[in-house]
Amino acid sequence: MKLKKVKGFLAGALVLSMAVALPAETFAQEAGESVAVTAYVKAKNRGNGSHAGNDKQPGTAGQTESGGKKTKQKALKTGKITCTLAGKVNISFQQKVTYTDALKVAIIDEAGTEMNCKVLKKNKKLLSVSASGLVSGQKYTITIEGILGTDTNEAVTVTKEFTAKGMKTQCKVKDTAVVNNQFVIIKLKSAVTYKDAVVTVKDSKGAECEAKIVKQAKGNVKIQIANMQKGETYTITIQGIKTKKEKNFGSITKTITVK
Repeated sequence: MKLKKVKGFLAGALVLSMAVALPAETFAQEAGESVAVTAYVKAKNRGNGSHAGNDKQPGTAGQTESGGKKTKQKALKTGKITCTLAGKVNISFQQKVTYTDALKVAIIDEAGTEMNCKVLKKNKKLLSVSASGLVSGQKYTITIEGILGTDTNEAVTVTKEFTAKGMKTQCKVKDTAVVNNQFVIIKLKSAVTYKDAVVTVKDSKGAECEAKIVKQAKGNVKIQIANMQKGETYTITIQGIKTKKEKNFGSITKTITVK
């Protein structure tokens, strides 16, 4: 009898131990699946670049490992170039610039002749130089060496073509005379000199007339205008003229009416 009770007790204990062990295995299995899912989500997130770390983020091509963004070097561009009759050329820039100790500026005319020029003033947006011998209306090429943009430490060379304009001489017109409805003589208040002087004539409608300089003297200039009409108004502009005190050649403009 005792033997049967012992066997029955052992059988019951075995069943009880199996019943207790089953939830533990089930929990372990569920826990294992949960860990696997979590690892899969993290791996997927890493693939999409959504985790923090040293991996590159989506759309961040060009960033450094520290997160600093690399900027593409921009081309250095000049803005307006203006001239004065006193011999000053102002060059503006479309971005902030700095200069090296080797800064050099050269201005060359269409014939390849280099002007005498010197740096007068420089700041982050503007460079001013002096230039002797500029003629209003003529084209020049300016070259600037030893200049830096805001996004580079390497010196670059900037070259640009410009036309000398807006330069008016201090010459004053004293009187004008029309001769035979073919010539116009412009008398000046002071002695002047010329360099590659040219004349442009327009009628009252703005149409350009055929004209040329036939004589240029210290105190006057003689112009021939084709097909002049009585009662018509003409605007005459002479470029390449200056007084003795001026450094550069500018222009004078005079409007006349043929009587």
